[in-house]
Amino acid sequence: MNLSATAPKMALALLGLLSAALHAADAPAARPEESGFSAQRIAAIDHFYEQQVQHGDMAGMVLLIARHGRIVHQSAIGYADLVTRKPLTTDALYRWYSMTKPLTSTALMMLYEQGRFQLQDPVSKYLPEFATLRVLRKPDGPLTDTVPLERVLTVQDVMRHTAGFTHGLGADAYELSYNDAGVFGVDVTLSEMMKKLAAIPLHRQPGTAFEYGVGPDIQARLVEVLSGLPFDEYLRRNLFEPLKMKDSGFYAAGDSAKRLVPVSWWNKQGKLVPLDGPHGHPDGGFLVQPWSVNSYTVNHLRKGGSFGLIGTAEDYWRFAQMMANGGQLDGIRILSPRTVAYMTRDHLGSIEMPADSGGSSGMGFGLGFAVIKDPAIAGEMSSVGTYTWAGAAATYFWVDPKEDLVVVALTQLMEAPAAEPLWRQLRALVYSALID
Repeated sequence: MNLSATAPKMALALLGLLSAALHAADAPAARPEESGFSAQRIAAIDHFYEQQVQHGDMAGMVLLIARHGRIVHQSAIGYADLVTRKPLTTDALYRWYSMTKPLTSTALMMLYEQGRFQLQDPVSKYLPEFATLRVLRKPDGPLTDTVPLERVLTVQDVMRHTAGFTHGLGADAYELSYNDAGVFGVDVTLSEMMKKLAAIPLHRQPGTAFEYGVGPDIQARLVEVLSGLPFDEYLRRNLFEPLKMKDSGFYAAGDSAKRLVPVSWWNKQGKLVPLDGPHGHPDGGFLVQPWSVNSYTVNHLRKGGSFGLIGTAEDYWRFAQMMANGGQLDGIRILSPRTVAYMTRDHLGSIEMPADSGGSSGMGFGLGFAVIKDPAIAGEMSSVGTYTWAGAAATYFWVDPKEDLVVVALTQLMEAPAAEPLWRQLRALVYSALID
């Protein structure tokens, strides 16, 4: 054995495990074998990703696996910073990007439980700027060639991504119109964003197709209007504080900023580097622009529902575990069990979730979550009824109600070969370690 080569790796792994033990001291824990896992196979998961770190495919990952409400495994693999080689710890802060969306839907459904709205209500009932929406005559047609709505845009539409809006992530004229309108500016409030969105025609008629879009931002504005609170304040009072998500929010202030993990990407020379000014950034798409990546230590006006939240793996586990528990955690009830069941069932019906949105005919979409209807057709080793979502920088979580399993995996990886297969790869590794 080459001890000089092995020692740094062992020290890095030991530091990550020590951090996990300290950070999870106030969370319920169990040994893998007590929860139906093979300890050896759990260790093999960390080894797999340690190899990816050593090969230069990713900087690092925080992985948390819980079963029956107890944390079975939590590890920090690799580095928090590629340049300084600072070891990663489990209290690292991550940009959740689109993993913000399930929390937004949960916040809105808390108001649904209070009778503040109905899912079939027109969005314009609460946001009058949407009363005069138009739709492109053809999805690939000129932005000026529009027709009236065939039916109203409903709250359910914006929750299940059948609103007709897209996400403005592409390079065609329609997608670029979102950036041209300044929809995603860091100092554009939700109120201002709605006015900008209302001036853009819908890509398709409401309720006719799944198009991954900015519906969660509309949901966040609905939360503000219905509750009378700014969206970030509503989240703090009603989700973060009750669930003890102590590091969650829209920016990292003071010393917390030191725990924010840099985003890395696969540059044009085929090397993993930080996504910043000195190292450059990928071409196209607002999510990979430097201001989007590096603006999370500033308290900007934008507090969106589609992306923007940061936090730790344990924070996100507390949210996901609440859902897995039927809407409560540590005796604090956020939602009723029936509301959770309703949110995490398919709401698309005959509308198919396309592959370019991470879907297939074996998957559906509920109110804020993708839902696995047929694992074989979906190509996902999982149980029927598993619900999940991911973020742009290869963050990922899922809840498997049948196995009483919650998994959270956080990286900060964009435009890199290791990012795309991560969610299916990790599922195979985790379920293969589950032996009882």
